[in-house]
Amino acid sequence: MPGNTRRRFVKGCATAAMVGGVLAQSSAGSSTDDKDEGNGLPPRPPEAATGWSAYRGGYGNAAAVGADHGFGDGFEFEALEPDWESDAAGLPVVDDGTVYLSSEGTVHALDADDGTLVWRSEDVGATDPPTVAYDTVYVGGSGSVTALDPAIGTVLWQTDLADSDTGTADADPDTDATVSPPTVAFGTAYAYCDGRLYALDAETGAVDWTRDSVTVTQGDPWEDQATVERSLAGDPVATDEYVFAIAEAGTLVGFDPLTGEQRVTTDTYYHYLLDLAATDDRVYVRTGSEAVAAYDQATGEREDAWHGPIRRIAVREDVLIFVTRYELVAVDLETGDQRWTVGNYSHTIGAPVIACNTVLVGFGVEGREYENSLVAFDIADGSERWAFSRTGTDQIGERCAVADRTIYVDDGGLTAIRAGDGDEDGDSDPTDRADRRTERNENDGLDESGEVAAEDEEPTESTRTTDDERGANDAALRSDDSGKVTDDTSDDGQRSRSLWRTILTLLR
Repeated sequence: MPGNTRRRFVKGCATAAMVGGVLAQSSAGSSTDDKDEGNGLPPRPPEAATGWSAYRGGYGNAAAVGADHGFGDGFEFEALEPDWESDAAGLPVVDDGTVYLSSEGTVHALDADDGTLVWRSEDVGATDPPTVAYDTVYVGGSGSVTALDPAIGTVLWQTDLADSDTGTADADPDTDATVSPPTVAFGTAYAYCDGRLYALDAETGAVDWTRDSVTVTQGDPWEDQATVERSLAGDPVATDEYVFAIAEAGTLVGFDPLTGEQRVTTDTYYHYLLDLAATDDRVYVRTGSEAVAAYDQATGEREDAWHGPIRRIAVREDVLIFVTRYELVAVDLETGDQRWTVGNYSHTIGAPVIACNTVLVGFGVEGREYENSLVAFDIADGSERWAFSRTGTDQIGERCAVADRTIYVDDGGLTAIRAGDGDEDGDSDPTDRADRRTERNENDGLDESGEVAAEDEEPTESTRTTDDERGANDAALRSDDSGKVTDDTSDDGQRSRSLWRTILTLLR
């Protein structure tokens, strides 16, 4: 990333809330179009740059959003208040005015304005939060990955990862293996299941490649070296160029997104690795010794490390936020210095989220002055900006998501917290959002309530769109960036991602 990019990002967070039209994207989504064209890879999903589109924010699991969704200088935190609640429980993803979450095997789509149910897709075996990308909702289930239409919830495709045709001949199709939340980038949905990483065509669900192990060279270059195989052992993340995953014995590996070939392999010398987060330039690894180490995504070289014990992290290009057993800590990544630390809270701090100039985190019942509260801290100095407390037996929950300057709290149900007047600090007009939803419903054959219109046959939960049907639909209706329906057959820019991927693979 160019040296002035971080400064532009931070400046954007500080000013966008006041000028009302400046877009500062999260680090994982910065300048994706230019970078994708430069490295010869298919464009990454636009949803990743415009909201909370995946588990922990985006395809890097960085848990960070910019000024267009977070809270910059000038935001009136005292205007924040609970707006609506839903009985559907789970950590949501948010895109284009709709909240998606998985609960008890079912994917729910809620209107972001008022929490009303838009659609529900049952029997897809959803086990973790979904992912929104390329105008599609992807969800991992019991041994499968399913793609849903974001407007009405019908099944577009479903790929059984236990099918022998996918390369897992020894898999038991009757075993309900857990599938990770899909990481979607480079026109591909990546999912980890039962020791294997799968790369699925994001448009069709076809398996492009799979990997269950990597090769590592051991020993000093001036001595006899040995090559060993190590099994994959964790969920993937995406960076500017590669898809990274964890392998056993402390191995970090970056794969070519299109072919699955090993491009970057690092023996970290930690006994084992727990999870990953990534920006465009770096991969952050939380280790079994509860440290966090940062590696250059292009070379695999270790650039820095922090020791805890560290339980959870959030990161963008300029700052790392982590939670230890007792404290919330901010580290300036340009200087390597600790910016601030807050509290002594005894195992009760939840997962942090970077929301522009603010760090949001929940505290449990032993959080002392922040007991059972969601708190916003200034990212520059750690000062308290806002606190929201639960009373009685209601729990605040340890996880939240942020989109459109709305905080979604997974607290046994789902609570949406936003500025009470609906347009505080440049927030979009609810009337405009309702108009956009009405237009989408008309395009997708829905009535004003979001139900399937009478002239259309209501899809069953087991409906699966055939390739011919989907091809016809895609050719007839395609939404451009403005949300209007265009003729896909006349737009060269909307050509099949499958063809695009094939051409690029041959060129590479």
